[in-house]
Amino acid sequence: MNLDKEYRPRIHFTPAKNWMNDPNGLVWHKGEYHLFFQHNPHGTEWGHMSWGHAVSKDLLNWEELPVAIPEGEDGAIFSGSAVSDGDELIAIYTRQTDTNQSQCIAKSTDNGRTFIKYDNNPVLDENKKDFRDPKVFRYEDHWIMSVAQPLEHQISFYSSTDLFNWKHLSNFGPAGAKDGVWECPDLFPINFNNQEVWVLLVSLNPGGLYGSGTQYFVGDFDGTTFTPRYSTDKPRWLDFGKDNYAGVTFNNEPNGKRIFIGWLANWSDVKDHPATSWTTQMTIPRELALTNYKSELVLTQKPVCVPTHQLEVNVRKNKITGWTGFSTIGYNAELKQIFVDGYTAPYEPQAESFNLHLLLDCSSIELFTGDGIRSISLSNFLPLDTPRELTPFTD
Repeated sequence: MNLDKEYRPRIHFTPAKNWMNDPNGLVWHKGEYHLFFQHNPHGTEWGHMSWGHAVSKDLLNWEELPVAIPEGEDGAIFSGSAVSDGDELIAIYTRQTDTNQSQCIAKSTDNGRTFIKYDNNPVLDENKKDFRDPKVFRYEDHWIMSVAQPLEHQISFYSSTDLFNWKHLSNFGPAGAKDGVWECPDLFPINFNNQEVWVLLVSLNPGGLYGSGTQYFVGDFDGTTFTPRYSTDKPRWLDFGKDNYAGVTFNNEPNGKRIFIGWLANWSDVKDHPATSWTTQMTIPRELALTNYKSELVLTQKPVCVPTHQLEVNVRKNKITGWTGFSTIGYNAELKQIFVDGYTAPYEPQAESFNLHLLLDCSSIELFTGDGIRSISLSNFLPLDTPRELTPFTD
C-alpha cells in the first residue's frame, strides 16, 4: 500500500520529505506568508535541526523552498522567529550546542531564499543549557523579544533598538501549568472592543492534557512587564486535543489579523508516525480573537477559510449531536462537552443552538465550536482500509 499517497495531507502543510516539527519565523514579507519550520534535511526522524521553508499567498497553498538556514559547525538551528524590516527579512533563532543555547540572528535580502548569519553571533547569551525559542516583534520604536527559561517555568522579556544589543526587562512565571518545561512563547496584542488586550502563549512539554500542549494567558503589557488579568492557578488550554503544539503567530500580517499555526503532532506519540517519506504536518492556519465567556475574556480560534474538507452541523444545546463512522465526533449536552472519540473539551453554549465545524484531512481531524471558543485537534492515521464516511446523528 502507498502510505505516502493515502496519508499525505491535502490542505495541511507537510514537507515533501523528511522530518518536521515546530513552526518557526512566521512572517509576512513582500507579498508572501513565510513558514519556516524545524526540519531534518537528512531523514524522517528528529535530528540535524535546520530551518525548512515554505511560502504562500493565501495560507492554504504552500510552495516548499530549499532549506533556509542549515545546521552548521557552530551548532544546530533551533526554534525562533522572523521580522520584516524594510527590504530585509531577519531570522532570530536559538543556536544549540551540547552545552549551550543562545540567541542568534541571520539576515536575508532576497525574500528569505538565502540567509547570512551575523558574524558576531550570539546576540543574547545567558550561558545556559536551556534558554530558547525567541519570538521578536516591533513595539513602538523598538523590538521586544520573548524567550523561554524552560526549567524555571518563566518567560523573559528583552528590548533592543537594533536587534543586536538586548536589555533584560522582566520575567513572567511560574504560572498556570508547570508539570513540564516551558517552550515557544509568543506575546501579542489583540484589539477587543477598541481596547488593546495582550495574549501570551506558552507551550509545555511534557505536560499539558495529553503529553504536550499550549496554554495561554490574557493580560496587559506596558512595554516592560506582562501582567495577567485573571488567576493563573489553573491553566487555560489553547486546544483540547493531543496534537497542537509549539504554535506561534505571524508577524507583520498585512490585514491586521492574528494568524496562528501549530505543529499537528505530540512528542508523546510522534514515534508511532507511519513509515512515510515525510514526518508530521502543521495545523490549519487559524485566526485568533477574543470574546467574553463565563465572566472573562477567552481566546478563540477559527480556521482560515477552506471551502472543501469541512462539515458543519447545527446543534441544540439539549441534544447529543454529531457524526459517527471512523470516529465519533460531536456535542454531549448532558456533560456539556464537545468530543472527538475520547478527547473532550468543556463547553457551555450561550444560545439554544450553535454550530460545530469539522475539518477533515487524510490524517487529521480538527473540531471547532462555531464561536471558536473550543477546539480539538488530532492527527489520525487510520488503517488504510477504513471507510472514510461519517454519518450525522442526534440522540
